[in-house]
Amino acid sequence: MTVSPPAASIIVPIYKVERYLEQCVDSILAQTLRNIEVVLVDDGSPDGCPAMCDAYAARDSRVRVIHQENGGYGKAVNAGLAVARAPYVGIVEPDDWIEPDMYEKLLAAAQGHDADVAKCWFYDFLDVKDGGHDTRFPFTCPPPVNKPFRIGEYPVFLFLHPSVWTCLYRREFLERCQIRVKEVPGAGWTDNLFQVQTLCQAERIVYIDDAYYHWRRVNVESADDLRDYRIPFERSDEIHAWLAENGLDTPETLASLYARELSYVLIVSRMKNIDDMADCCRRIKAMCGRMDKQVLRQAPLNRKTRKAYKLCMLEPRLLIWSRQLRRWFKERSAAG
Repeated sequence: MTVSPPAASIIVPIYKVERYLEQCVDSILAQTLRNIEVVLVDDGSPDGCPAMCDAYAARDSRVRVIHQENGGYGKAVNAGLAVARAPYVGIVEPDDWIEPDMYEKLLAAAQGHDADVAKCWFYDFLDVKDGGHDTRFPFTCPPPVNKPFRIGEYPVFLFLHPSVWTCLYRREFLERCQIRVKEVPGAGWTDNLFQVQTLCQAERIVYIDDAYYHWRRVNVESADDLRDYRIPFERSDEIHAWLAENGLDTPETLASLYARELSYVLIVSRMKNIDDMADCCRRIKAMCGRMDKQVLRQAPLNRKTRKAYKLCMLEPRLLIWSRQLRRWFKERSAAG
Protein backbone atom coordinates (compact mmCIF):
# COMPACT_ATOMS: atom_id res chain seq x y z
CA MET A 1 0.00 0.00 0.00
CA THR A 2 1.34 3.40 -1.01
CA VAL A 3 1.52 5.88 1.84
CA SER A 4 1.01 9.48 0.77
CA PRO A 5 3.54 12.02 2.05
CA PRO A 6 2.37 14.23 4.91
CA ALA A 7 0.73 17.55 4.14
CA ALA A 8 2.21 19.23 7.23
CA SER A 9 5.06 18.49 9.63
CA ILE A 10 4.40 19.58 13.22
CA ILE A 11 7.50 20.03 15.39
CA VAL A 12 7.30 19.82 19.19
CA PRO A 13 10.50 20.81 21.11
CA ILE A 14 10.34 19.03 24.46
CA TYR A 15 12.09 19.65 27.77
CA LYS A 16 10.78 19.03 31.31
CA VAL A 17 7.07 19.22 30.47
CA GLU A 18 5.89 15.82 31.65
CA ARG A 19 2.83 17.39 33.29
CA TYR A 20 1.54 18.94 30.06
CA LEU A 21 2.91 16.78 27.23
CA GLU A 22 -0.05 14.41 26.92
CA GLN A 23 -2.55 17.22 26.45
CA CYS A 24 -0.26 18.82 23.86
CA VAL A 25 0.46 15.75 21.73
CA ASP A 26 -3.09 14.39 21.97
CA SER A 27 -4.42 17.68 20.61
CA ILE A 28 -2.07 17.42 17.61
CA LEU A 29 -2.92 13.78 16.88
CA ALA A 30 -6.64 14.66 17.08
CA GLN A 31 -6.37 17.12 14.19
CA THR A 32 -9.05 16.91 11.50
CA LEU A 33 -6.13 17.15 9.08
CA ARG A 34 -5.12 13.51 9.45
CA ASN A 35 -2.27 13.51 6.94
CA ILE A 36 0.41 15.00 9.18
CA GLU A 37 3.71 13.95 10.68
CA VAL A 38 4.47 14.87 14.28
CA VAL A 39 8.16 15.30 15.11
CA LEU A 40 8.72 15.05 18.86
CA VAL A 41 12.17 16.37 19.72
CA ASP A 42 13.30 15.24 23.17
CA ASP A 43 15.89 17.87 24.06
CA GLY A 44 17.59 15.78 26.73
CA SER A 45 14.59 15.99 29.06
CA PRO A 46 15.45 14.46 32.46
CA ASP A 47 11.88 13.46 33.36
CA GLY A 48 9.41 11.00 31.83
CA CYS A 49 9.11 12.86 28.53
CA PRO A 50 11.53 10.63 26.54
CA ALA A 51 9.55 7.50 27.39
CA MET A 52 6.26 9.27 26.63
CA CYS A 53 7.59 10.27 23.20
CA ASP A 54 8.63 6.69 22.41
CA ALA A 55 5.23 5.41 23.52
CA TYR A 56 3.47 7.80 21.13
CA ALA A 57 5.69 6.66 18.25
CA ALA A 58 4.98 3.01 19.05
CA ARG A 59 1.22 3.44 18.74
CA ASP A 60 0.91 6.06 15.97
CA SER A 61 2.92 5.79 12.76
CA ARG A 62 2.61 9.54 12.17
CA VAL A 63 4.90 10.24 15.13
CA ARG A 64 8.67 10.46 14.77
CA VAL A 65 10.98 10.93 17.74
CA ILE A 66 14.40 12.54 18.00
CA HIS A 67 16.43 12.15 21.19
CA GLN A 68 19.32 14.58 21.62
CA GLU A 69 21.44 16.15 24.33
CA ASN A 70 19.99 19.31 25.81
CA GLY A 71 20.76 22.24 23.55
CA GLY A 72 17.85 24.63 24.02
CA TYR A 73 14.68 25.56 22.19
CA GLY A 74 16.38 26.66 18.98
CA LYS A 75 18.45 23.51 18.59
CA ALA A 76 15.39 21.34 19.22
CA VAL A 77 13.23 23.13 16.64
CA ASN A 78 16.06 23.06 14.10
CA ALA A 79 16.49 19.32 14.61
CA GLY A 80 12.83 18.93 13.70
CA LEU A 81 13.15 21.19 10.67
CA ALA A 82 16.10 19.12 9.45
CA VAL A 83 13.98 15.95 9.18
CA ALA A 84 10.60 17.46 8.26
CA ARG A 85 9.23 16.00 5.02
CA ALA A 86 6.02 17.92 4.42
CA PRO A 87 5.69 21.03 2.24
CA TYR A 88 4.45 23.00 5.26
CA VAL A 89 5.76 23.00 8.83
CA GLY A 90 4.39 24.21 12.13
CA ILE A 91 5.61 24.44 15.72
CA VAL A 92 3.67 23.59 18.86
CA GLU A 93 5.24 24.25 22.25
CA PRO A 94 4.97 21.23 24.57
CA ASP A 95 3.01 22.89 27.37
CA ASP A 96 0.36 24.30 25.02
CA TRP A 97 -2.48 22.69 23.06
CA ILE A 98 -4.44 23.38 19.89
CA GLU A 99 -7.99 23.19 18.56
CA PRO A 100 -8.83 20.13 16.39
CA ASP A 101 -9.18 22.03 13.10
CA MET A 102 -6.22 24.40 13.46
CA TYR A 103 -3.99 22.85 10.81
CA GLU A 104 -6.84 22.05 8.44
CA LYS A 105 -7.76 25.76 8.42
CA LEU A 106 -4.16 26.98 8.16
CA LEU A 107 -3.28 24.58 5.35
CA ALA A 108 -6.37 25.57 3.37
CA ALA A 109 -5.43 29.24 3.74
CA ALA A 110 -1.78 28.63 2.82
CA GLN A 111 -2.62 26.56 -0.26
CA GLY A 112 -5.59 28.68 -1.30
CA HIS A 113 -3.51 31.87 -1.30
CA ASP A 114 -0.13 30.36 -2.23
CA ALA A 115 1.26 31.84 0.99
CA ASP A 116 4.72 31.48 2.51
CA VAL A 117 3.20 32.01 5.96
CA ALA A 118 -0.36 31.31 7.11
CA LYS A 119 -1.19 32.64 10.57
CA CYS A 120 -4.12 32.39 12.97
CA TRP A 121 -4.63 33.88 16.44
CA PHE A 122 -4.49 32.42 19.94
CA TYR A 123 -5.89 32.18 23.45
CA ASP A 124 -3.97 33.33 26.52
CA PHE A 125 -4.39 30.56 29.11
CA LEU A 126 -3.33 31.70 32.57
CA ASP A 127 -2.71 28.48 34.52
CA VAL A 128 -2.93 29.57 38.17
CA LYS A 129 -3.79 27.84 41.45
CA ASP A 130 -7.45 28.85 41.52
CA GLY A 131 -8.02 27.38 38.05
CA GLY A 132 -7.20 28.32 34.47
CA HIS A 133 -8.39 31.46 32.73
CA ASP A 134 -8.57 31.13 28.94
CA THR A 135 -9.18 34.37 27.02
CA ARG A 136 -8.53 35.40 23.46
CA PHE A 137 -5.29 37.40 23.32
CA PRO A 138 -6.14 41.05 22.51
CA PHE A 139 -5.69 42.13 18.91
CA THR A 140 -7.48 45.39 18.24
CA CYS A 141 -6.46 46.03 14.64
CA PRO A 142 -6.09 42.77 12.69
CA PRO A 143 -5.04 42.85 9.02
CA PRO A 144 -7.38 41.92 6.18
CA VAL A 145 -8.68 38.39 6.68
CA ASN A 146 -7.98 35.74 4.03
CA LYS A 147 -6.25 38.28 1.83
CA PRO A 148 -2.49 37.93 1.16
CA PHE A 149 -0.22 40.80 2.17
CA ARG A 150 3.45 41.58 2.75
CA ILE A 151 4.74 42.85 6.06
CA GLY A 152 5.39 46.31 4.61
CA GLU A 153 1.62 46.64 4.13
CA TYR A 154 0.92 45.67 7.73
CA PRO A 155 4.09 46.16 9.81
CA VAL A 156 2.19 46.27 13.12
CA PHE A 157 2.48 42.47 13.15
CA LEU A 158 6.10 43.03 14.22
CA PHE A 159 4.88 44.87 17.31
CA LEU A 160 2.68 41.99 18.45
CA HIS A 161 3.66 38.89 20.40
CA PRO A 162 5.88 36.74 18.11
CA SER A 163 3.48 33.75 18.44
CA VAL A 164 5.49 31.78 15.87
CA TRP A 165 3.47 28.71 16.87
CA THR A 166 0.26 30.07 15.34
CA CYS A 167 1.69 29.66 11.85
CA LEU A 168 2.25 27.22 9.04
CA TYR A 169 5.41 27.95 7.07
CA ARG A 170 6.17 26.83 3.54
CA ARG A 171 9.21 24.60 4.05
CA GLU A 172 10.71 25.54 0.68
CA PHE A 173 10.55 29.20 1.75
CA LEU A 174 12.43 28.48 4.99
CA GLU A 175 15.07 26.51 3.08
CA ARG A 176 15.47 29.09 0.32
CA CYS A 177 15.88 31.94 2.81
CA GLN A 178 18.02 29.77 5.13
CA ILE A 179 15.81 30.56 8.11
CA ARG A 180 16.43 28.65 11.31
CA VAL A 181 15.84 29.39 14.99
CA LYS A 182 18.85 30.91 16.72
CA GLU A 183 20.48 28.37 19.01
CA VAL A 184 21.15 29.59 22.55
CA PRO A 185 20.86 27.81 25.91
CA GLY A 186 17.29 27.47 27.15
CA ALA A 187 14.51 29.30 25.33
CA GLY A 188 16.10 32.76 25.28
CA TRP A 189 13.32 34.52 23.31
CA THR A 190 14.78 33.16 20.07
CA ASP A 191 11.32 33.22 18.49
CA ASN A 192 11.72 37.02 18.17
CA LEU A 193 14.37 36.83 15.45
CA PHE A 194 12.62 33.89 13.76
CA GLN A 195 9.40 35.90 13.57
CA VAL A 196 11.16 38.90 12.02
CA GLN A 197 13.07 36.78 9.50
CA THR A 198 9.98 34.91 8.35
CA LEU A 199 7.55 37.82 8.15
CA CYS A 200 10.03 40.23 6.58
CA GLN A 201 11.04 37.81 3.83
CA ALA A 202 7.66 36.24 3.06
CA GLU A 203 6.23 37.26 -0.31
CA ARG A 204 2.70 36.35 0.75
CA ILE A 205 1.30 36.22 4.31
CA VAL A 206 -2.30 35.25 4.98
CA TYR A 207 -4.12 35.76 8.28
CA ILE A 208 -7.15 33.95 9.69
CA ASP A 209 -8.95 35.95 12.37
CA ASP A 210 -9.85 32.91 14.46
CA ALA A 211 -8.04 31.61 17.54
CA TYR A 212 -7.01 27.95 17.45
CA TYR A 213 -3.95 27.87 19.71
CA HIS A 214 -3.93 27.84 23.53
CA TRP A 215 -0.79 29.49 24.93
CA ARG A 216 -0.18 28.50 28.54
CA ARG A 217 1.27 30.91 31.09
CA VAL A 218 1.92 30.09 34.73
CA ASN A 219 2.86 33.59 35.92
CA VAL A 220 0.47 36.52 36.17
CA GLU A 221 3.43 38.88 35.71
CA SER A 222 5.25 38.61 32.38
CA ALA A 223 8.36 39.82 34.18
CA ASP A 224 8.39 36.59 36.21
CA ASP A 225 8.83 34.55 33.01
CA LEU A 226 12.06 36.41 32.25
CA ARG A 227 15.08 34.95 34.06
CA ASP A 228 17.80 37.23 32.68
CA TYR A 229 17.29 40.91 31.88
CA ARG A 230 19.99 40.69 29.18
CA ILE A 231 17.95 38.45 26.90
CA PRO A 232 15.59 41.06 25.35
CA PHE A 233 18.49 43.39 24.61
CA GLU A 234 20.56 40.63 22.99
CA ARG A 235 17.66 39.57 20.75
CA SER A 236 17.01 43.22 19.87
CA ASP A 237 20.64 43.74 18.82
CA GLU A 238 20.48 40.63 16.63
CA ILE A 239 17.27 41.74 14.96
CA HIS A 240 18.60 45.21 14.13
CA ALA A 241 21.85 43.76 12.81
CA TRP A 242 19.98 41.31 10.58
CA LEU A 243 17.58 43.98 9.26
CA ALA A 244 20.46 46.33 8.43
CA GLU A 245 22.48 43.58 6.78
CA ASN A 246 19.54 42.67 4.54
CA GLY A 247 18.43 46.22 3.80
CA LEU A 248 15.08 45.69 5.52
CA ASP A 249 15.37 48.37 8.22
CA THR A 250 12.62 50.54 6.77
CA PRO A 251 10.90 53.24 8.86
CA GLU A 252 7.67 51.20 8.90
CA THR A 253 9.43 48.09 10.16
CA LEU A 254 11.48 49.99 12.73
CA ALA A 255 8.44 51.83 14.10
CA SER A 256 6.75 48.57 15.02
CA LEU A 257 9.95 47.10 16.41
CA TYR A 258 10.52 50.19 18.55
CA ALA A 259 7.08 49.69 20.06
CA ARG A 260 7.83 46.08 20.92
CA GLU A 261 11.25 46.94 22.33
CA LEU A 262 9.68 49.51 24.63
CA SER A 263 7.13 46.92 25.78
CA TYR A 264 10.07 44.68 26.67
CA VAL A 265 11.69 47.52 28.61
CA LEU A 266 8.48 47.71 30.62
CA ILE A 267 8.71 43.97 31.34
CA VAL A 268 12.35 44.24 32.42
CA SER A 269 11.53 47.17 34.68
CA ARG A 270 9.14 44.98 36.70
CA MET A 271 11.61 42.15 37.31
CA LYS A 272 12.12 41.32 40.97
CA ASN A 273 15.80 40.52 40.61
CA ILE A 274 18.09 42.53 38.35
CA ASP A 275 21.58 41.34 39.23
CA ASP A 276 23.45 44.27 37.66
CA MET A 277 21.37 47.43 37.80
CA ALA A 278 24.04 49.63 36.23
CA ASP A 279 24.41 47.34 33.20
CA CYS A 280 20.65 46.98 32.84
CA CYS A 281 20.19 50.76 32.84
CA ARG A 282 23.01 51.14 30.32
CA ARG A 283 21.32 48.65 27.98
CA ILE A 284 17.95 50.34 28.33
CA LYS A 285 19.42 53.74 27.55
CA ALA A 286 21.38 52.37 24.59
CA MET A 287 18.25 50.72 23.15
CA CYS A 288 16.17 53.86 23.52
CA GLY A 289 19.01 56.10 22.38
CA ARG A 290 19.32 54.41 19.00
CA MET A 291 15.64 54.92 18.21
CA ASP A 292 15.11 57.46 15.45
CA LYS A 293 12.81 60.11 16.93
CA GLN A 294 11.07 60.77 13.62
CA VAL A 295 10.35 57.06 13.18
CA LEU A 296 9.29 56.74 16.82
CA ARG A 297 6.49 59.23 16.21
CA GLN A 298 4.93 56.67 13.84
CA ALA A 299 5.16 53.84 16.37
CA PRO A 300 1.94 52.39 17.85
CA LEU A 301 2.65 53.62 21.39
CA ASN A 302 0.16 54.38 24.11
CA ARG A 303 0.59 57.22 26.57
CA LYS A 304 2.17 55.01 29.25
CA THR A 305 4.82 53.72 26.85
CA ARG A 306 5.71 57.18 25.58
CA LYS A 307 6.12 58.32 29.17
CA ALA A 308 8.35 55.31 29.86
CA TYR A 309 10.52 56.21 26.87
CA LYS A 310 11.04 59.72 28.18
CA LEU A 311 12.00 58.38 31.61
CA CYS A 312 14.47 55.96 30.03
CA MET A 313 16.14 58.74 28.09
CA LEU A 314 16.40 60.77 31.29
CA GLU A 315 17.36 58.04 33.78
CA PRO A 316 16.22 54.37 33.44
CA ARG A 317 16.39 53.88 37.20
CA LEU A 318 13.43 56.22 37.58
CA LEU A 319 11.30 53.91 35.45
CA ILE A 320 12.50 50.77 37.24
CA TRP A 321 11.97 52.18 40.73
CA SER A 322 8.52 53.54 39.91
CA ARG A 323 7.29 50.29 38.32
CA GLN A 324 8.74 48.06 41.02
CA LEU A 325 7.17 50.24 43.70
CA ARG A 326 3.84 50.01 41.90
CA ARG A 327 4.19 46.24 41.69
CA TRP A 328 5.01 46.02 45.41
CA PHE A 329 1.87 47.96 46.33
CA LYS A 330 -0.24 45.82 43.99
CA GLU A 331 1.04 42.55 45.49
CA ARG A 332 0.64 43.88 49.03
CA SER A 333 -2.93 44.90 48.26
CA ALA A 334 -3.71 41.48 46.71
CA ALA A 335 -2.31 39.73 49.80
CA GLY A 336 -4.84 41.56 51.95
